[in-house]
Amino acid sequence: PGGYPAYSPNVLSVGGTTLNVSGTSYVSETAWSGSGGGVSSQEPLPSYQSSIHVSTSGRNTPDVSMLADPNTGVAVYDSYDFGSATPWITVGGTSLATPMWAGIISIVNQGRAQVGLGSLDGPTQTIPMIYALPATDFHDIIAGSNGAFSATVGYDLVTGRGSPIANLLIPDLVGVGAIT
Repeated sequence: PGGYPAYSPNVLSVGGTTLNVSGTSYVSETAWSGSGGGVSSQEPLPSYQSSIHVSTSGRNTPDVSMLADPNTGVAVYDSYDFGSATPWITVGGTSLATPMWAGIISIVNQGRAQVGLGSLDGPTQTIPMIYALPATDFHDIIAGSNGAFSATVGYDLVTGRGSPIANLLIPDLVGVGAIT
């Protein structure tokens, strides 16, 4: 279920989840059945995965995850394609999860600029930092499967380290401590 570019050690690989909410409150997430993930037969295990990995035979993916299930995805208004009578659709996929993670990293880089730091470089800063952060910066996804792999406690080949707890993850990546 995995492939390039996700297997590249230069890329933050993003898996998918099904999000469960109550009103505006987070309830839980499960691994999304359409999520990729696996072990590369071409790329060696990067040093940043040396302590958190499933297999030592190659690059483990994904690194992290985010909402991707189209059934619990995000609402998009598209009156051009769907007309003015029913313009709202729900979209998902890792094509949603990946740009949402890019948004998180963009916020991190804005925060870093505000404190006089440069933006993060993916392969030498962002990805190693993701693995060095405390587990409490992520929702650990422990249920669900992509058909080949199951979500488990800690790192797994469906959801990686998990989905972000933004108010903890962002300041840790910025390097400023807690947000008040």
